Amino acid sequence: MNTRRWLLAIWVCFVTRVVFYSTALPVWEGFDEWSHFAVIQRMALRGEFLPWRYSPISRDIEASLKLGPLPWALRDSPPPAMTHDAYWHLPVDERRRREAQFHSLPRSWAREDAVGGLVAYEALQPPLYYWIAAPLSLATSNLDLGTQVLWLRWLSVMIASIVVPFSFLVGRSVFRSDSIALGCTAVIATMPEFMIDVARVGNECLAVVLFTVLTWLIVESVVADLHYLRAFSIGVVLGLGLLTKAYFLTAVPAIVLLLAYNFWRSRGNPFPAVSATFIVGSSSMAIAAWWYIRNVVTTATFSGLGAATSLPGRMSEISIFSRVAEIHWPTAIDAILLSHIWFGGWSSLTIRSWMYHVFYLIMGLAAIGLVRVIRRPPILALTAVYAAFWIGQLYNILLLFSATGMATSMGWYMYAVVAAEVTLCIAGLRAISPVRWRGHVPLIGVLLFALLDLYTIHAVAIPYYTGMISHAANGALVLHISRLEVSEIFTRLAGYKTGVLSGSILLALWAAYVVATVALVVISLSGCSKTDAAGGCKIAEA
Repeated sequence: MNTRRWLLAIWVCFVTRVVFYSTALPVWEGFDEWSHFAVIQRMALRGEFLPWRYSPISRDIEASLKLGPLPWALRDSPPPAMTHDAYWHLPVDERRRREAQFHSLPRSWAREDAVGGLVAYEALQPPLYYWIAAPLSLATSNLDLGTQVLWLRWLSVMIASIVVPFSFLVGRSVFRSDSIALGCTAVIATMPEFMIDVARVGNECLAVVLFTVLTWLIVESVVADLHYLRAFSIGVVLGLGLLTKAYFLTAVPAIVLLLAYNFWRSRGNPFPAVSATFIVGSSSMAIAAWWYIRNVVTTATFSGLGAATSLPGRMSEISIFSRVAEIHWPTAIDAILLSHIWFGGWSSLTIRSWMYHVFYLIMGLAAIGLVRVIRRPPILALTAVYAAFWIGQLYNILLLFSATGMATSMGWYMYAVVAAEVTLCIAGLRAISPVRWRGHVPLIGVLLFALLDLYTIHAVAIPYYTGMISHAANGALVLHISRLEVSEIFTRLAGYKTGVLSGSILLALWAAYVVATVALVVISLSGCSKTDAAGGCKIAEA
């Protein structure tokens, strides 16, 4: 089989799918999207290298939040702002007036501060993604706001697409099989919540790519060797990651374990291991240490994140950990898993509970199978990366609970380690599968996620964003008897974007998305399910 052609096909399918998501997703429906956009805007138009976290948003963003339909998470916004639920009950003329006003917002308002009190709170995030996006924001600043959002979304999805080849490299490093590695990559390309996570203006797209690259470098260093160039690469990628998202701190324990393993492996001649450790530490600190020193100086916290800075009375770590017993951990972990599998966008859309439990069951079976192969060095390396990230998530639950009283965390953060997660799941499921079925394990994953994707898009997301379903008082979704022509559905989805984007164009993008989703299943069946003569492949030994 021609591995490059299959990988390119998966890559094209991924881009096709995520372009549809990024184009169809309503403006500001992405998690914290308007605040991420506000940070980029201040950098681009006001020349602010590091905007202050309490900087007001611009007048045009504030006006847009009052005109267009807002996600359910912003349902407490004062009138005239309203959610999708209320917006589609407005008369047609009023909706047209609002959209026309949105497209005619003065360009000068982008350089003027709003007075409503909303701030660009995402400026607390490390700045690398915003620096990358700022030139495009400046180049498109003369276009209307909806068009600017689309351009930045498309930049984000192009960055996120780099996950495809590096996920393949992770799988190949572990399985030493192109077909299984392609299968792992196809599973990732089919995951619907991953599409939502990276189809917005936000730093998650870059963070996922860098974490995937770092994961591959760690596994390769275990399977092959931690030579100086690879050590330097690990340090640079870690440093860039730490300048993108604070959750890259969770990668440090896995890297420490890698360095310890390298010492053990080269115990007859420790000098190369000492040198590699110095290279990793110095290169990462040279890139990112200044940001975390700045956090300590300006916020008295290492991460500088909102939960850490809003702790009552600057609680000590001992006080924080003393609250462990107050949290109902199964519920908190369930919230992470649920919002990782599918949570819609910022409107907190969900599906039937039994659907989540199907995926929970598969994850449980994978964990059981993983016990059989856990001693393999590459599996141990991936497990270290994944487990360290989970520990970070559990700490974030504790931090948020101490700061807000809410015991939860964001499951979409888990896509940072999606390459490790999917590879471990495939390895675990293969370990407990009959030999003749092992090559088809990735296909099952692709099929399940493709069905979930097609269901959530057509039965939940599109109906909600076009007014056919809405939230009840208790948060459940309720169907309305509403007849809409297909053309009207896509016209509504195209609203508040760019004048060039019509319902017909969005319909064409939807058709391409459906074809790409089905194609991933076909690719998995045709190119990703081949096995060697023994019916499987060997997990790489160190």
